[in-house]
Amino acid sequence: MLYFFSFWCKQCAWSLCFIFLFFIKPGYGQNYTVGRHALGKLHDGKLQELSGIKQSILHSNMFWVHNDSGDSSRIFLIDNKAQLKGEYTLSGVDAKDMEDIAIFQRDGKSFVVLGDIGDNRAVRSEIMLYVFAEPEWIDGQTSYTIPQQAIQTIRLKYADKPRDAEAIFVDPLDGRAYLIAKRDFHVGVYPVDLHAKKAGNVQLLKQLVQLPLTFITAADISFDGRFLLLKNLTGVFLWERQNDESIRQLFTRAYIQLPYAPEAQGEAICFGTENSIFYTISERPFGLDSYLYRYNIDPIN
Repeated sequence: MLYFFSFWCKQCAWSLCFIFLFFIKPGYGQNYTVGRHALGKLHDGKLQELSGIKQSILHSNMFWVHNDSGDSSRIFLIDNKAQLKGEYTLSGVDAKDMEDIAIFQRDGKSFVVLGDIGDNRAVRSEIMLYVFAEPEWIDGQTSYTIPQQAIQTIRLKYADKPRDAEAIFVDPLDGRAYLIAKRDFHVGVYPVDLHAKKAGNVQLLKQLVQLPLTFITAADISFDGRFLLLKNLTGVFLWERQNDESIRQLFTRAYIQLPYAPEAQGEAICFGTENSIFYTISERPFGLDSYLYRYNIDPIN
């Protein structure tokens, strides 16, 4: 299967095009239909290079999103029409390349995980996850600050060598975060302990399993942990969990490649509150329009 990828080099401000020839493990997407509906178009100039999206737990019909490299340390809250509702600055955080966002629940509270995990040139000695309580939103207030003392920093380092990554999710069953590499021919999955007791220590990332996929740009798991989605620029891949199996066991089984029409520089994906619904949003390369899309997967219920 021939895949053509085109993406923007932000440092040099010119377009690079790469052709990758590789084979993907067969899925069974022909048994599924996926309907797409555009909910709204991005208009605000602050939302130029969206790389991550996650539906809010606290705020109904709203989503947390963020830009990737080149932006300051902030996330945004948008509604289900893609309209900007709030900007949240992370105090004391030096953003390098924020690439994905996740949410988990602990002791009845919801927490955001923001992944500063991008490394296009594979030179970073450490990458970071930032964990903080899901912020409040007050109708009419547009600017917020998350204080430094309210942010947990998890420092990470690969056991073998630096690599680029753009995808994270948090398993609601085992409570661990999982980071998925991007550029390896067969990408690796790396677990992260979110409950590390010694603050400041660097966690060593060790590969749990390899996947027969490449160029993974986003990941998400359903709120009940039953379904898992991965995305690259041209495809969306679905796993269904059986009997509360581990993430390692889940990834040893074949995935389903869902029907999907690629978006221009479409990198972000997340589940809705229902397992049959997922959302995507994209960057705005070359001034192209970007939309918040809702997808309905049939026959998932």
